[in-house]
Amino acid sequence: MKKVLEIKTGETIVFRHLTKSDVDGVWNNFNEVINEGLYLPVLFPVRSQLEKDSWYHNIKNEKEICIVAENTALKRPYNIIGQCEISNSNWDAAAHVGTLGIIVKEKYRNLTIGRNLIDLAIRESKRLNNKEKIVLSSFSNNQRAIHLFTELGFKTIGVRKKQFLMDSDYIDEVLMELWIDDSFILGEL
Repeated sequence: MKKVLEIKTGETIVFRHLTKSDVDGVWNNFNEVINEGLYLPVLFPVRSQLEKDSWYHNIKNEKEICIVAENTALKRPYNIIGQCEISNSNWDAAAHVGTLGIIVKEKYRNLTIGRNLIDLAIRESKRLNNKEKIVLSSFSNNQRAIHLFTELGFKTIGVRKKQFLMDSDYIDEVLMELWIDDSFILGEL
């Protein structure tokens, strides 16, 4: 699976499955988003190569989906500008459910990269892992993400009040889900 998209800035973005050579780029991107302090309930960047490599091997061993958005004009590890992962459930009886997580570098938001990452990750999780349902959560103050998820067919199923404490402020967590066959149009973007 590979998709090429020219965005309105004139840059070419390639969407594809994660490879071992992407690990440092993915974590570079992850750490940049953590440093924003706005979208992830993680307080400290990941620096350990062992932790990064363990994450990669877990994705491969568990046959999870991780789609990356690569700006091929940028040098490694700055070439990965977004990623979307669909993880497996820990429960045997929920093998049909995947958990979605997405990160897009700040400079590349609002350019359809997130929409493409999510779309491709859902399609690949259905095709390769027989996922039927995708779940996710978002900070309640991340209205841009919630709007995108809703446009893609996700439904809000609940809110965990004051779920996170960040910089002395409580943040609610919005829980959303998508039943792929009912809500998601499996066709071309």
